[in-house]
This record gives sequence, structure tokens and C-alpha cells, in this order.
Amino acid sequence: MFYETIINKKDVEEIIKIINSNKKKFVNIHDKTFTYGGFQTKNIIDLFNKKIRKKILENNCLYQDLFHLHYIEYEEGGHQGAHKHDASEVYSCILYLTNCTGDTVFENKKRVKPKKGKLVIFDSTLKHWGEKSVGKKVLVGAINKKIGSQNEV
Repeated sequence: MFYETIINKKDVEEIIKIINSNKKKFVNIHDKTFTYGGFQTKNIIDLFNKKIRKKILENNCLYQDLFHLHYIEYEEGGHQGAHKHDASEVYSCILYLTNCTGDTVFENKKRVKPKKGKLVIFDSTLKHWGEKSVGKKVLVGAINKKIGSQNEV
């Protein structure tokens, strides 16, 4: 599965407002992840009520199975190492919160150019990485938790 859509601009601004109003509480765990040159949170899904989760995945019923969201803000030149999420979830998603550089590249040769409001949903077995970026901020989600998964990141 690979799906791209655009989230309503007003909804993206609401998500950004929630993130910005809670930033001082966030703990950077990038050193335990594939994030290089950036800031990454633990799971912050509790900041987003069901109404907002539904807006993120409004064209799908997947919002009901969304169990993890983390925020990443890259420094200039920051990037994401190659990885996949198949140990913890069935589907993954990326919501781009800024217009920026630093494509997301998938092993199947698909490339996603970051654009504010763009949402990509993909099969968690698909290896992917983020190229060096400038101004990149994303919200990354996990959908349909695999039974027995203890993955917190």
C-alpha cells in the first residue's frame, strides 16, 4: 500500500499549534532512533484528540487504529537513516508540516517531495529514508499495532 493526499490547511495549522504549545515539554530521543541532526519526540499521540486524529487520516478509517505519533524537527542538513517499521505496525504515515527540502525516498524507487499538508501512508515493510533537509518538520504515525509489539519509538 502507498497512498498520498493533502490535509486541509486549517487542520495542519491546528496540529502545528498543538505541537508548538507543547514543545517545552518534549524530550529529544533522536539518539535512540534513525534521526540524524534533529529533534525527535517519544509518542505524543495523547496531545491529539479523536477529532484531530480523524482529520489527519480523514479519507481513511485508519484513524481508529492510529496508536503512535512522534514529531521530528530537523536541523539544517538533518536526515533520516534507512529503516522500516514492520516490527511494530502494519502501516506508517508521514505528515509534512513545512515546505522544505529533503525528499523521503522508498526502496521501491518512490520519492516524496515534502510539502506542507502532504500525508503519505505506506506499508510498514517498505524501507525508507530522508535525504538531508533544510526546514523539515514532520509528524510520523503508526497505524494498526502488531500484536505483542513493545516498540515505543
